[in-house]
Amino acid sequence: MSHEIAIEEEFAKTALKRATWGRLFRYFLAHRPKLILVLTLEAIWVVSMLIDPHLIKLILNGPLPEGDVRGTAVLVGWIVLNVIGRALLTRWELRMSTWIGVQVQDAIRRDVFDHVQRLSMRYFDRTKQGRIIARADRDVDTLEHLIFWGPILTTMLLLSLSMGTIWLFAVNAKLALWIIAGFPFVWFTTRLFHKIGFPAYRKIRETNAAISSHVAESITGVRVVQAFNAENRALDELEEKQGLYRSAVIRGARIASAYLPTLIIAFQGVLIMLLLFGGHAVLAGEMRVGDLVQFVLLLGFVLGPVEGLGGLYNECLVAGAAAERIFLLLDTDPEVEDPEDAVDPGRLSGEIVFDDVSFSYDPSGKDGRQLENVSLRVAPGETVALVGHTGAGKTSMINLLARFYEAQEGEIRLDGIDVRRIQLDVLHDQTGIVLQSNFLFAGSVLENLRFVHPGLTPKEAVRGFEELGCDEVLEHFPAGIETEVGERGANLSEGERQIVCFVRALLSEPSILILDEATSAVDTRTEALILRALERLSDRQTTVVIAHRLSTIKHADRIVVMENGRIVEEGSHVELLAQDGVYAHLYSEYGA
Repeated sequence: MSHEIAIEEEFAKTALKRATWGRLFRYFLAHRPKLILVLTLEAIWVVSMLIDPHLIKLILNGPLPEGDVRGTAVLVGWIVLNVIGRALLTRWELRMSTWIGVQVQDAIRRDVFDHVQRLSMRYFDRTKQGRIIARADRDVDTLEHLIFWGPILTTMLLLSLSMGTIWLFAVNAKLALWIIAGFPFVWFTTRLFHKIGFPAYRKIRETNAAISSHVAESITGVRVVQAFNAENRALDELEEKQGLYRSAVIRGARIASAYLPTLIIAFQGVLIMLLLFGGHAVLAGEMRVGDLVQFVLLLGFVLGPVEGLGGLYNECLVAGAAAERIFLLLDTDPEVEDPEDAVDPGRLSGEIVFDDVSFSYDPSGKDGRQLENVSLRVAPGETVALVGHTGAGKTSMINLLARFYEAQEGEIRLDGIDVRRIQLDVLHDQTGIVLQSNFLFAGSVLENLRFVHPGLTPKEAVRGFEELGCDEVLEHFPAGIETEVGERGANLSEGERQIVCFVRALLSEPSILILDEATSAVDTRTEALILRALERLSDRQTTVVIAHRLSTIKHADRIVVMENGRIVEEGSHVELLAQDGVYAHLYSEYGA
Protein backbone atom coordinates (compact mmCIF):
# COMPACT_ATOMS: atom_id res chain seq x y z
CA MET A 1 0.00 0.00 0.00
CA SER A 2 1.41 3.43 -0.94
CA HIS A 3 2.21 5.99 1.76
CA GLU A 4 -0.49 8.39 0.51
CA ILE A 5 -3.24 5.73 0.57
CA ALA A 6 -2.24 4.65 4.07
CA ILE A 7 -2.55 8.26 5.28
CA GLU A 8 -5.96 8.70 3.65
CA GLU A 9 -7.33 5.43 5.05
CA GLU A 10 -6.22 6.42 8.55
CA PHE A 11 -7.64 9.89 7.95
CA ALA A 12 -10.99 8.43 6.86
CA LYS A 13 -11.43 6.77 10.28
CA THR A 14 -11.35 10.11 12.13
CA ALA A 15 -14.37 12.28 12.85
CA LEU A 16 -14.98 15.65 11.22
CA LYS A 17 -13.19 18.13 13.45
CA ARG A 18 -14.56 21.49 14.56
CA ALA A 19 -11.09 22.92 13.91
CA THR A 20 -11.73 22.38 10.19
CA TRP A 21 -14.61 24.85 10.24
CA GLY A 22 -12.56 27.23 12.38
CA ARG A 23 -9.76 27.24 9.83
CA LEU A 24 -12.23 27.73 6.99
CA PHE A 25 -13.92 30.62 8.82
CA ARG A 26 -10.56 32.37 9.32
CA TYR A 27 -10.47 32.99 5.58
CA PHE A 28 -13.66 35.04 5.97
CA LEU A 29 -12.17 37.14 8.78
CA ALA A 30 -9.89 38.86 6.28
CA HIS A 31 -13.10 40.49 4.94
CA ARG A 32 -14.73 41.12 8.33
CA PRO A 33 -16.31 44.56 7.62
CA LYS A 34 -18.05 43.40 4.43
CA LEU A 35 -19.04 40.10 6.06
CA ILE A 36 -20.63 41.91 9.02
CA LEU A 37 -22.50 44.20 6.64
CA VAL A 38 -23.78 41.25 4.58
CA LEU A 39 -24.97 39.39 7.69
CA THR A 40 -26.63 42.57 9.01
CA LEU A 41 -28.49 43.01 5.73
CA GLU A 42 -29.55 39.35 5.93
CA ALA A 43 -30.87 39.87 9.47
CA ILE A 44 -32.92 42.88 8.25
CA TRP A 45 -34.18 40.72 5.36
CA VAL A 46 -35.39 38.04 7.82
CA VAL A 47 -37.19 40.63 9.97
CA SER A 48 -38.80 42.00 6.79
CA MET A 49 -40.06 38.51 5.92
CA LEU A 50 -41.54 38.05 9.40
CA ILE A 51 -43.47 41.32 9.09
CA ASP A 52 -45.54 40.02 6.15
CA PRO A 53 -47.54 37.41 8.18
CA HIS A 54 -48.35 40.07 10.79
CA LEU A 55 -49.64 42.48 8.12
CA ILE A 56 -51.73 39.68 6.57
CA LYS A 57 -53.20 38.89 10.02
CA LEU A 58 -54.15 42.55 10.46
CA ILE A 59 -55.93 42.52 7.08
CA LEU A 60 -57.85 39.30 7.83
CA ASN A 61 -58.82 40.29 11.38
CA GLY A 62 -59.60 43.98 10.63
CA PRO A 63 -60.50 45.90 7.48
CA LEU A 64 -61.14 42.96 5.13
CA PRO A 65 -64.10 41.30 6.97
CA GLU A 66 -65.43 44.77 7.80
CA GLY A 67 -65.35 45.81 4.12
CA ASP A 68 -62.91 48.65 4.81
CA VAL A 69 -61.35 49.08 1.35
CA ARG A 70 -59.14 52.00 2.34
CA GLY A 71 -57.73 50.23 5.41
CA THR A 72 -57.11 47.08 3.37
CA ALA A 73 -55.34 49.07 0.63
CA VAL A 74 -53.09 50.79 3.18
CA LEU A 75 -51.97 47.48 4.67
CA VAL A 76 -51.49 45.94 1.22
CA GLY A 77 -49.39 49.00 0.32
CA TRP A 78 -47.16 48.34 3.32
CA ILE A 79 -46.72 44.75 2.14
CA VAL A 80 -45.71 46.00 -1.34
CA LEU A 81 -43.20 48.47 0.12
CA ASN A 82 -41.81 45.70 2.32
CA VAL A 83 -41.33 43.44 -0.72
CA ILE A 84 -39.59 46.22 -2.72
CA GLY A 85 -37.28 46.95 0.22
CA ARG A 86 -36.37 43.27 0.45
CA ALA A 87 -35.59 43.17 -3.27
CA LEU A 88 -33.17 46.10 -2.93
CA LEU A 89 -31.57 44.47 0.12
CA THR A 90 -31.16 41.21 -1.79
CA ARG A 91 -29.45 42.97 -4.70
CA TRP A 92 -26.75 44.57 -2.56
CA GLU A 93 -26.42 41.52 -0.35
CA LEU A 94 -25.83 39.11 -3.24
CA ARG A 95 -23.24 41.40 -4.84
CA MET A 96 -21.20 41.70 -1.63
CA SER A 97 -21.60 38.04 -0.75
CA THR A 98 -20.37 36.99 -4.20
CA TRP A 99 -17.37 39.32 -3.87
CA ILE A 100 -16.47 37.81 -0.48
CA GLY A 101 -16.94 34.27 -1.81
CA VAL A 102 -14.65 34.90 -4.78
CA GLN A 103 -11.96 36.39 -2.53
CA VAL A 104 -12.14 33.51 -0.04
CA GLN A 105 -12.06 30.81 -2.72
CA ASP A 106 -9.15 32.55 -4.46
CA ALA A 107 -7.25 32.77 -1.16
CA ILE A 108 -7.72 29.04 -0.49
CA ARG A 109 -6.68 28.09 -4.02
CA ARG A 110 -3.67 30.44 -3.81
CA ASP A 111 -2.59 28.95 -0.46
CA VAL A 112 -2.89 25.41 -1.82
CA PHE A 113 -0.99 26.24 -5.01
CA ASP A 114 1.73 28.14 -3.14
CA HIS A 115 2.10 25.33 -0.60
CA VAL A 116 2.30 22.61 -3.25
CA GLN A 117 5.11 24.48 -5.00
CA ARG A 118 7.09 24.59 -1.74
CA LEU A 119 6.69 20.92 -0.84
CA SER A 120 9.79 18.77 -0.97
CA MET A 121 10.49 16.35 -3.81
CA ARG A 122 9.85 13.37 -1.54
CA TYR A 123 6.17 14.36 -1.33
CA PHE A 124 5.85 14.22 -5.12
CA ASP A 125 7.74 10.92 -5.17
CA ARG A 126 5.08 9.25 -3.02
CA THR A 127 1.93 11.17 -4.08
CA LYS A 128 0.28 10.72 -7.45
CA GLN A 129 -0.11 13.81 -9.59
CA GLY A 130 -3.86 13.34 -10.00
CA ARG A 131 -4.43 13.33 -6.24
CA ILE A 132 -2.59 16.62 -5.87
CA ILE A 133 -4.59 18.13 -8.73
CA ALA A 134 -7.84 16.86 -7.18
CA ARG A 135 -7.09 18.69 -3.94
CA ALA A 136 -5.82 21.88 -5.55
CA ASP A 137 -8.70 22.07 -8.03
CA ARG A 138 -11.71 19.82 -7.51
CA ASP A 139 -11.78 19.93 -3.70
CA VAL A 140 -11.55 23.74 -3.76
CA ASP A 141 -14.41 23.82 -6.30
CA THR A 142 -16.47 21.61 -3.98
CA LEU A 143 -16.30 24.37 -1.36
CA GLU A 144 -17.62 27.00 -3.79
CA HIS A 145 -21.34 26.93 -2.96
CA LEU A 146 -20.74 26.78 0.79
CA ILE A 147 -18.19 29.61 0.64
CA PHE A 148 -20.39 31.85 -1.48
CA TRP A 149 -23.73 31.27 0.26
CA GLY A 150 -22.97 29.44 3.52
CA PRO A 151 -22.78 32.55 5.77
CA ILE A 152 -25.99 34.03 4.32
CA LEU A 153 -27.92 30.75 4.46
CA THR A 154 -26.78 29.97 8.00
CA THR A 155 -27.75 33.45 9.23
CA MET A 156 -31.11 33.34 7.45
CA LEU A 157 -32.02 29.86 8.65
CA LEU A 158 -30.97 30.33 12.28
CA LEU A 159 -32.60 33.76 12.60
CA SER A 160 -35.79 32.57 10.89
CA LEU A 161 -35.93 29.52 13.16
CA SER A 162 -35.31 31.43 16.41
CA MET A 163 -37.41 34.52 15.68
CA GLY A 164 -40.18 32.45 14.09
CA THR A 165 -40.34 30.20 17.16
CA ILE A 166 -40.55 33.19 19.53
CA TRP A 167 -43.35 34.73 17.45
CA LEU A 168 -45.24 31.42 17.37
CA PHE A 169 -45.32 31.37 21.17
CA ALA A 170 -46.45 34.99 21.17
CA VAL A 171 -49.39 34.14 18.88
CA ASN A 172 -50.45 30.86 20.52
CA ALA A 173 -48.22 29.12 23.07
CA LYS A 174 -50.37 25.96 23.20
CA LEU A 175 -50.05 25.26 19.47
CA ALA A 176 -46.36 26.24 19.53
CA LEU A 177 -45.62 23.45 22.03
CA TRP A 178 -46.70 20.91 19.39
CA ILE A 179 -43.99 22.28 17.12
CA ILE A 180 -41.24 22.19 19.76
CA ALA A 181 -42.14 18.61 20.67
CA GLY A 182 -40.86 17.44 17.26
CA PHE A 183 -37.39 19.00 17.62
CA PRO A 184 -35.79 16.07 19.54
CA PHE A 185 -36.73 13.79 16.65
CA VAL A 186 -35.06 16.19 14.19
CA TRP A 187 -31.92 16.38 16.36
CA PHE A 188 -31.68 12.58 16.65
CA THR A 189 -32.18 12.12 12.88
CA THR A 190 -29.49 14.70 12.10
CA ARG A 191 -26.95 13.11 14.47
CA LEU A 192 -27.62 9.70 12.94
CA PHE A 193 -27.18 11.12 9.44
CA HIS A 194 -23.85 12.70 10.44
CA LYS A 195 -22.55 9.42 11.84
CA ILE A 196 -23.50 7.47 8.70
CA GLY A 197 -23.20 10.15 6.03
CA PHE A 198 -19.81 11.76 6.64
CA PRO A 199 -17.71 8.61 6.02
CA ALA A 200 -19.73 8.06 2.82
CA TYR A 201 -18.89 11.54 1.53
CA ARG A 202 -15.24 11.07 2.42
CA LYS A 203 -15.27 7.89 0.35
CA ILE A 204 -16.73 9.85 -2.59
CA ARG A 205 -13.86 12.37 -2.43
CA GLU A 206 -11.27 9.58 -2.13
CA THR A 207 -12.55 7.57 -5.12
CA ASN A 208 -12.93 10.77 -7.15
CA ALA A 209 -9.28 11.62 -6.47
CA ALA A 210 -8.26 8.12 -7.57
CA ILE A 211 -9.99 8.68 -10.94
CA SER A 212 -8.25 12.05 -11.37
CA SER A 213 -4.92 10.44 -10.55
CA HIS A 214 -5.40 7.64 -13.09
CA VAL A 215 -6.54 9.99 -15.86
CA ALA A 216 -3.64 12.40 -15.26
CA GLU A 217 -1.13 9.54 -15.23
CA SER A 218 -2.56 7.96 -18.39
CA ILE A 219 -2.56 11.26 -20.30
CA THR A 220 1.00 12.04 -19.21
CA GLY A 221 2.14 8.59 -20.33
CA VAL A 222 -0.10 8.32 -23.40
CA ARG A 223 2.83 7.50 -25.71
CA VAL A 224 3.82 4.54 -23.56
CA VAL A 225 0.18 3.41 -23.37
CA GLN A 226 -0.14 3.49 -27.17
CA ALA A 227 3.30 2.02 -27.80
CA PHE A 228 2.48 -1.07 -25.74
CA ASN A 229 -1.12 -1.30 -26.95
CA ALA A 230 -2.31 -0.85 -23.37
CA GLU A 231 -5.35 1.34 -24.10
CA ASN A 232 -7.81 -1.39 -23.07
CA ARG A 233 -5.94 -2.09 -19.84
CA ALA A 234 -5.96 1.61 -18.95
CA LEU A 235 -9.67 1.77 -19.81
CA ASP A 236 -10.41 -1.31 -17.68
CA GLU A 237 -8.58 0.24 -14.73
CA LEU A 238 -10.55 3.46 -15.19
CA GLU A 239 -13.81 1.50 -15.28
CA GLU A 240 -12.83 -0.27 -12.05
CA LYS A 241 -12.14 3.04 -10.32
CA GLN A 242 -15.36 4.53 -11.72
CA GLY A 243 -17.24 1.52 -10.36
CA LEU A 244 -15.92 2.29 -6.87
CA TYR A 245 -16.86 5.96 -7.36
CA ARG A 246 -20.38 5.07 -8.54
CA SER A 247 -20.87 2.81 -5.52
CA ALA A 248 -19.74 5.57 -3.18
CA VAL A 249 -22.00 8.15 -4.85
CA ILE A 250 -25.00 5.80 -4.78
CA ARG A 251 -24.41 5.06 -1.10
CA GLY A 252 -24.21 8.79 -0.35
CA ALA A 253 -27.39 9.41 -2.35
CA ARG A 254 -29.23 6.63 -0.47
CA ILE A 255 -28.29 8.18 2.86
CA ALA A 256 -29.32 11.68 1.73
CA SER A 257 -32.53 10.34 0.16
CA ALA A 258 -33.47 8.78 3.50
CA TYR A 259 -32.63 11.84 5.59
CA LEU A 260 -34.41 14.70 3.79
CA PRO A 261 -37.68 12.86 3.04
CA THR A 262 -37.85 11.79 6.71
CA LEU A 263 -37.70 15.43 7.76
CA ILE A 264 -40.26 16.45 5.12
CA ILE A 265 -42.76 13.77 6.25
CA ALA A 266 -42.31 14.86 9.86
CA PHE A 267 -42.94 18.50 8.92
CA GLN A 268 -46.05 17.69 6.92
CA GLY A 269 -47.37 15.70 9.86
CA VAL A 270 -46.86 18.74 12.11
CA LEU A 271 -48.69 20.96 9.60
CA ILE A 272 -51.67 18.56 9.41
CA MET A 273 -51.93 18.47 13.22
CA LEU A 274 -51.71 22.26 13.35
CA LEU A 275 -54.58 22.66 10.88
CA LEU A 276 -56.69 20.16 12.83
CA PHE A 277 -56.13 21.75 16.24
CA GLY A 278 -56.09 25.29 14.89
CA GLY A 279 -59.28 24.76 12.88
CA HIS A 280 -60.98 23.40 15.99
CA ALA A 281 -59.84 26.46 17.97
CA VAL A 282 -61.27 28.82 15.31
CA LEU A 283 -64.61 26.98 15.27
CA ALA A 284 -64.72 27.09 19.09
CA GLY A 285 -64.09 30.83 19.03
CA GLU A 286 -60.74 30.47 20.83
CA MET A 287 -58.78 31.81 17.87
CA ARG A 288 -59.46 34.18 14.99
CA VAL A 289 -58.92 33.20 11.33
CA GLY A 290 -56.21 35.85 10.90
CA ASP A 291 -54.29 34.45 13.88
CA LEU A 292 -54.46 30.92 12.43
CA VAL A 293 -53.26 32.10 9.01
CA GLN A 294 -50.44 34.04 10.66
CA PHE A 295 -49.51 30.95 12.69
CA VAL A 296 -49.44 28.76 9.57
CA LEU A 297 -47.29 31.31 7.74
CA LEU A 298 -44.94 31.63 10.71
CA LEU A 299 -44.72 27.86 10.86
CA GLY A 300 -42.93 28.08 7.52
CA PHE A 301 -40.27 30.15 9.28
CA VAL A 302 -39.68 27.26 11.67
CA LEU A 303 -40.17 24.13 9.57
CA GLY A 304 -38.60 25.65 6.45
CA PRO A 305 -35.32 26.51 8.23
CA VAL A 306 -35.20 23.09 9.91
CA GLU A 307 -35.56 21.48 6.48
CA GLY A 308 -33.11 24.02 5.05
CA LEU A 309 -30.62 23.29 7.82
CA GLY A 310 -30.93 19.62 6.93
CA GLY A 311 -29.98 20.36 3.32
CA LEU A 312 -27.22 22.74 4.46
CA TYR A 313 -25.92 20.09 6.83
CA ASN A 314 -25.83 17.60 3.97
CA GLU A 315 -23.82 20.12 1.94
CA CYS A 316 -21.55 20.79 4.92
CA LEU A 317 -20.67 17.09 5.09
CA VAL A 318 -19.64 17.11 1.42
CA ALA A 319 -17.70 20.37 1.82
CA GLY A 320 -16.24 19.22 5.13
CA ALA A 321 -14.74 16.14 3.50
CA ALA A 322 -13.17 18.35 0.80
CA ALA A 323 -11.97 20.93 3.35
CA GLU A 324 -10.26 18.31 5.49
CA ARG A 325 -8.44 16.94 2.45
CA ILE A 326 -7.30 20.48 1.59
CA PHE A 327 -6.07 21.14 5.13
CA LEU A 328 -4.40 17.73 5.22
CA LEU A 329 -2.37 18.93 2.23
CA LEU A 330 -1.69 22.35 3.81
CA ASP A 331 -0.54 20.62 7.01
CA THR A 332 2.05 18.61 5.11
CA ASP A 333 5.31 20.31 6.04
CA PRO A 334 8.10 20.63 3.47
CA GLU A 335 11.01 18.43 4.49
CA VAL A 336 13.48 20.94 3.09
CA GLU A 337 13.09 24.43 4.61
CA ASP A 338 15.22 27.39 5.53
CA PRO A 339 16.51 27.24 9.11
CA GLU A 340 16.13 30.33 11.29
CA ASP A 341 19.80 31.24 10.77
CA ALA A 342 19.69 30.85 6.95
CA VAL A 343 22.02 33.31 5.19
CA ASP A 344 22.31 35.06 1.85
CA PRO A 345 25.97 34.60 0.88
CA GLY A 346 25.70 36.86 -2.15
CA ARG A 347 27.15 35.74 -5.48
CA LEU A 348 28.70 32.28 -5.07
CA SER A 349 32.07 31.53 -6.63
CA GLY A 350 30.96 27.95 -7.27
CA GLU A 351 33.19 25.91 -4.93
CA ILE A 352 31.43 22.62 -4.08
CA VAL A 353 32.45 20.25 -1.28
CA PHE A 354 30.82 16.90 -0.43
CA ASP A 355 32.15 15.89 2.98
CA ASP A 356 31.50 12.23 3.89
CA VAL A 357 27.91 12.41 2.58
CA SER A 358 25.50 9.46 2.91
CA PHE A 359 21.95 9.55 1.61
CA SER A 360 18.85 7.41 1.08
CA TYR A 361 15.57 8.37 -0.60
CA ASP A 362 13.88 6.29 2.09
CA PRO A 363 14.57 8.09 5.40
CA SER A 364 14.14 4.82 7.28
CA GLY A 365 17.01 3.33 5.27
CA LYS A 366 15.09 0.10 4.54
CA ASP A 367 15.69 0.43 0.81
CA GLY A 368 19.43 0.92 1.26
CA ARG A 369 21.54 4.00 0.59
CA GLN A 370 21.98 5.73 -2.75
CA LEU A 371 25.18 7.46 -1.55
CA GLU A 372 27.69 6.05 0.92
CA ASN A 373 30.41 8.24 2.50
CA VAL A 374 30.94 10.38 -0.60
CA SER A 375 33.64 13.06 -0.41
CA LEU A 376 34.43 15.37 -3.33
CA ARG A 377 35.72 18.92 -3.90
CA VAL A 378 34.97 20.89 -7.06
CA ALA A 379 36.91 24.12 -7.59
CA PRO A 380 35.19 27.32 -8.77
CA GLY A 381 34.84 27.34 -12.57
CA GLU A 382 35.76 23.65 -12.85
CA THR A 383 33.80 21.29 -15.11
CA VAL A 384 33.28 17.92 -13.44
CA ALA A 385 31.58 14.95 -15.07
CA LEU A 386 29.85 12.23 -13.04
CA VAL A 387 29.76 8.86 -14.79
CA GLY A 388 28.71 5.36 -13.85
CA HIS A 389 26.08 2.72 -14.45
CA THR A 390 22.40 3.45 -13.78
CA GLY A 391 21.80 3.57 -10.03
CA ALA A 392 25.40 4.50 -9.22
CA GLY A 393 24.29 7.66 -7.36
CA LYS A 394 24.99 10.40 -9.92
CA THR A 395 21.51 11.96 -9.93
CA SER A 396 21.34 11.64 -6.15
CA MET A 397 24.40 13.88 -5.90
CA ILE A 398 22.87 16.67 -7.97
CA ASN A 399 19.56 16.31 -6.10
CA LEU A 400 21.44 16.97 -2.88
CA LEU A 401 23.48 19.76 -4.44
CA ALA A 402 20.27 21.57 -5.55
CA ARG A 403 18.83 20.72 -2.11
CA PHE A 404 15.78 18.94 -3.47
CA TYR A 405 16.58 16.45 -0.70
CA GLU A 406 18.81 16.56 2.37
CA ALA A 407 21.55 14.12 3.25
CA GLN A 408 21.10 11.97 6.35
CA GLU A 409 24.82 12.10 7.12
CA GLY A 410 27.73 14.34 6.22
CA GLU A 411 27.78 17.89 4.90
CA ILE A 412 27.65 19.67 1.55
CA ARG A 413 29.28 23.10 1.43
CA LEU A 414 29.16 25.85 -1.18
CA ASP A 415 31.93 28.41 -0.78
CA GLY A 416 32.55 26.94 2.66
CA ILE A 417 28.93 27.39 3.81
CA ASP A 418 26.74 24.41 4.70
CA VAL A 419 24.16 24.24 1.89
CA ARG A 420 21.45 23.80 4.54
CA ARG A 421 22.24 27.31 5.87
CA ILE A 422 21.94 29.01 2.47
CA GLN A 423 18.52 30.49 1.78
CA LEU A 424 16.68 28.22 -0.65
CA ASP A 425 15.61 31.01 -3.00
CA VAL A 426 19.21 32.29 -3.17
CA LEU A 427 20.53 28.78 -3.82
CA HIS A 428 18.02 28.08 -6.58
CA ASP A 429 18.55 31.52 -8.15
CA GLN A 430 22.23 30.62 -8.58
CA THR A 431 21.72 27.04 -9.74
CA GLY A 432 20.91 26.39 -13.40
CA ILE A 433 19.60 22.91 -14.19
CA VAL A 434 19.03 21.18 -17.53
CA LEU A 435 17.53 17.71 -17.20
CA GLN A 436 17.13 14.87 -19.66
CA SER A 437 13.34 15.13 -19.26
CA ASN A 438 13.03 18.74 -20.42
CA PHE A 439 9.90 20.75 -19.67
CA LEU A 440 8.50 23.84 -21.36
CA PHE A 441 5.38 25.75 -20.35
CA ALA A 442 2.64 26.62 -22.83
CA GLY A 443 3.44 29.96 -24.46
CA SER A 444 6.15 31.36 -26.70
CA VAL A 445 9.87 30.61 -26.63
CA LEU A 446 10.42 34.10 -25.21
CA GLU A 447 7.87 33.56 -22.43
CA ASN A 448 9.63 30.35 -21.43
CA LEU A 449 12.96 32.16 -21.25
CA ARG A 450 11.36 34.90 -19.16
CA PHE A 451 10.44 32.23 -16.63
CA VAL A 452 13.94 32.71 -15.14
CA HIS A 453 14.54 36.26 -16.40
CA PRO A 454 11.22 38.23 -16.21
CA GLY A 455 12.60 41.40 -17.80
CA LEU A 456 14.26 39.64 -20.73
CA THR A 457 14.03 41.52 -24.05
CA PRO A 458 13.74 39.71 -27.42
CA LYS A 459 17.26 40.87 -28.35
CA GLU A 460 18.73 39.45 -25.13
CA ALA A 461 16.90 36.18 -25.77
CA VAL A 462 18.34 35.92 -29.29
CA ARG A 463 21.80 36.67 -27.88
CA GLY A 464 21.36 33.70 -25.52
CA PHE A 465 20.91 31.37 -28.52
CA GLU A 466 23.93 32.94 -30.23
CA GLU A 467 26.17 32.47 -27.18
CA LEU A 468 25.20 28.82 -27.07
CA GLY A 469 25.98 28.50 -30.75
CA CYS A 470 22.40 27.51 -31.57
CA ASP A 471 21.16 30.59 -33.46
CA GLU A 472 20.57 28.36 -36.52
CA VAL A 473 17.97 26.43 -34.54
CA LEU A 474 16.22 29.69 -33.65
CA GLU A 475 16.14 30.69 -37.32
CA HIS A 476 14.17 27.51 -38.13
CA PHE A 477 11.39 28.43 -35.69
CA PRO A 478 8.35 29.70 -37.69
CA ALA A 479 7.99 32.93 -35.68
CA GLY A 480 11.49 33.08 -34.26
CA ILE A 481 11.64 33.94 -30.58
CA GLU A 482 7.82 34.42 -30.54
CA THR A 483 7.13 30.84 -31.73
CA GLU A 484 4.46 29.11 -29.66
CA VAL A 485 5.93 25.96 -28.12
CA GLY A 486 2.56 24.34 -27.30
CA GLU A 487 1.70 22.43 -24.14
CA ARG A 488 4.85 20.84 -22.70
CA GLY A 489 6.68 22.07 -25.83
CA ALA A 490 4.71 19.77 -28.15
CA ASN A 491 5.23 22.06 -31.19
CA LEU A 492 9.02 21.63 -31.02
CA SER A 493 11.17 18.58 -31.59
CA GLU A 494 12.78 17.00 -28.55
CA GLY A 495 16.15 18.45 -29.50
CA GLU A 496 14.69 21.96 -29.98
CA ARG A 497 13.00 21.76 -26.59
CA GLN A 498 16.31 20.80 -25.01
CA ILE A 499 18.10 23.74 -26.61
CA VAL A 500 15.48 26.18 -25.28
CA CYS A 501 16.00 24.63 -21.83
CA PHE A 502 19.77 25.13 -22.22
CA VAL A 503 19.34 28.79 -23.11
CA ARG A 504 16.89 29.24 -20.24
CA ALA A 505 19.41 27.82 -17.76
CA LEU A 506 22.29 29.97 -19.04
CA LEU A 507 20.21 33.16 -19.06
CA SER A 508 19.74 32.77 -15.31
CA GLU A 509 23.51 33.38 -15.03
CA PRO A 510 24.04 30.53 -12.56
CA SER A 511 27.05 30.09 -10.31
CA ILE A 512 26.57 26.34 -10.66
CA LEU A 513 25.29 24.71 -13.86
CA ILE A 514 23.95 21.15 -13.56
CA LEU A 515 23.47 19.07 -16.71
CA ASP A 516 21.79 15.69 -16.26
CA GLU A 517 21.95 13.84 -19.59
CA ALA A 518 21.18 17.25 -21.05
CA THR A 519 22.52 16.60 -24.56
CA SER A 520 21.03 13.14 -25.02
CA ALA A 521 18.07 14.48 -27.03
CA VAL A 522 20.02 16.59 -29.56
CA ASP A 523 21.77 15.44 -32.70
CA THR A 524 25.56 15.03 -32.74
CA ARG A 525 26.25 18.29 -34.59
CA THR A 526 24.12 20.38 -32.23
CA GLU A 527 25.62 18.57 -29.27
CA ALA A 528 29.13 19.49 -30.47
CA LEU A 529 28.07 23.15 -30.82
CA ILE A 530 26.61 23.17 -27.30
CA LEU A 531 29.66 21.49 -25.76
CA ARG A 532 32.03 23.96 -27.44
CA ALA A 533 29.88 26.86 -26.23
CA LEU A 534 29.81 25.47 -22.68
CA GLU A 535 33.58 25.07 -22.76
CA ARG A 536 33.89 28.70 -23.89
CA LEU A 537 31.51 29.88 -21.17
CA SER A 538 32.88 27.60 -18.43
CA ASP A 539 34.72 30.43 -16.65
CA ARG A 540 31.30 31.92 -15.75
CA GLN A 541 30.20 29.02 -13.57
CA THR A 542 31.06 25.67 -12.06
CA THR A 543 29.59 22.90 -14.21
CA VAL A 544 28.53 19.43 -13.06
CA VAL A 545 27.69 17.07 -15.92
CA ILE A 546 26.04 13.65 -15.87
CA ALA A 547 26.38 11.71 -19.11
CA HIS A 548 26.12 8.12 -20.27
CA ARG A 549 27.50 9.06 -23.69
CA LEU A 550 31.09 9.29 -22.52
CA SER A 551 32.35 10.88 -25.73
CA THR A 552 30.61 14.08 -24.63
CA ILE A 553 32.60 14.52 -21.41
CA LYS A 554 36.15 13.74 -22.62
CA HIS A 555 37.14 17.39 -22.29
CA ALA A 556 35.84 17.83 -18.73
CA ASP A 557 38.44 19.10 -16.27
CA ARG A 558 37.80 16.04 -14.13
CA ILE A 559 35.77 12.87 -14.44
CA VAL A 560 34.37 11.25 -11.30
CA VAL A 561 33.45 7.58 -11.62
CA MET A 562 30.73 6.25 -9.31
CA GLU A 563 29.68 2.72 -8.46
CA ASN A 564 27.09 1.59 -5.89
CA GLY A 565 26.86 5.03 -4.32
CA ARG A 566 30.61 5.50 -3.89
CA ILE A 567 33.34 7.35 -5.80
CA VAL A 568 35.73 4.73 -7.15
CA GLU A 569 37.88 6.74 -9.57
CA GLU A 570 38.79 10.37 -10.34
CA GLY A 571 40.90 12.01 -13.00
CA SER A 572 41.02 13.33 -16.53
CA HIS A 573 39.89 11.29 -19.51
CA VAL A 574 43.46 10.37 -20.42
CA GLU A 575 44.45 9.55 -16.83
CA LEU A 576 41.46 7.27 -16.28
CA LEU A 577 42.00 5.41 -19.54
CA ALA A 578 45.59 4.84 -18.50
CA GLN A 579 44.43 3.31 -15.20
CA ASP A 580 42.46 0.67 -17.14
CA GLY A 581 39.86 0.57 -14.41
CA VAL A 582 36.08 1.07 -14.23
CA TYR A 583 36.10 4.15 -16.49
CA ALA A 584 38.23 2.47 -19.13
CA HIS A 585 35.78 -0.43 -19.28
CA LEU A 586 32.81 1.97 -19.43
CA TYR A 587 34.47 3.93 -22.23
CA SER A 588 35.22 0.83 -24.23
CA GLU A 589 31.56 -0.16 -23.87
CA TYR A 590 29.79 3.20 -24.29
CA GLY A 591 32.33 5.80 -25.31
CA ALA A 592 32.83 5.11 -28.97
